[in-house]
Amino acid sequence: MVIYVDVLFVINFFITYLLLLLTKLLAKRKAKTPRLLAASFAGGLYSLVMLADELSPLISLLGKLAASALIIFIAFGFKRLTVFAKSLGIFYFSNAVFLGVILAAQLIFNSGGACVNNGSVYFDISAKALLLCAFIAYVISVLVIKIYNKTLAAKEIYSLCIEKEGKSIRLYAFLDSGNRLHEPFSDYPVIIADKEKLPFETERVIPYNTVGGEGVLKAFKPDKVIISNGKDKICLLYTSPSTRD
Repeated sequence: MVIYVDVLFVINFFITYLLLLLTKLLAKRKAKTPRLLAASFAGGLYSLVMLADELSPLISLLGKLAASALIIFIAFGFKRLTVFAKSLGIFYFSNAVFLGVILAAQLIFNSGGACVNNGSVYFDISAKALLLCAFIAYVISVLVIKIYNKTLAAKEIYSLCIEKEGKSIRLYAFLDSGNRLHEPFSDYPVIIADKEKLPFETERVIPYNTVGGEGVLKAFKPDKVIISNGKDKICLLYTSPSTRD
C-alpha cells in the first residue's frame, strides 16, 4: 500500500477536528475555533507516526494515550482531572463511532483496505470518500445526541440559559424536588450549580442546612433564567426584588 504523507496529514487533521466538535458537543465543553484547529494540527502530526519503524505495543499504546491527552488539553485546557478524563473518554468514544462508520462503508462497498502501524490507521480509500464517511459519522452522532437529550428531557433534565449584565451561559440541570432552598431576603428559589462553570461574580451568601450538616453557599441574582425541557420554555425575570414571572 502506498501512503501519501500529505493525504495522511490532511485527512487526520479534518477527522480530528470533527472528533473534537463531537467531543465538545457530548461533553458540553467550551472551546474556541483556534484551539480546536491547533489540536487538530497536533492530531495530523501524530498520524505521521505511522511512517516510523514499528514500535513495541506498549510504546505505541503510551504514545497514543499521550497524544490524545495532548489533543484534549490543547482543545479544552485543564480545569479538573474528572472533567479532563470525561472529555478524553468521550474523545475515544467518538473515535470508535467514526471508525465503525468507515469500516462499515468499506464492507458495504467492498472498497480499499486499511493499514495499521504504531496505533495509527491509514484507509486505502479516496480522501473524498473517507471525509464523507467521517461527516456521516458526525451527523449520526449528533442525531443520537439529540434523541438522547429528548429522552433526558422526559426524565426531568432541563436546559438552562442564565443571563446577567449582558453575559449568558447555558447549563443542563436536574429537577430536584427535594431542594427547598430559598434566598432568605427575596425568598427566590435557589439553583445549585458548579461555580467553575459560572462566569458571574458572587454577591451574597445563602445559609443551608442538610442531613450532612450546615454552611453557606456563595450566590448571585441573575437578570433572567430561561428553563426549557425540549417542549416547553419558561422565562424567569429578576429585574427587581419584587419582579418574578
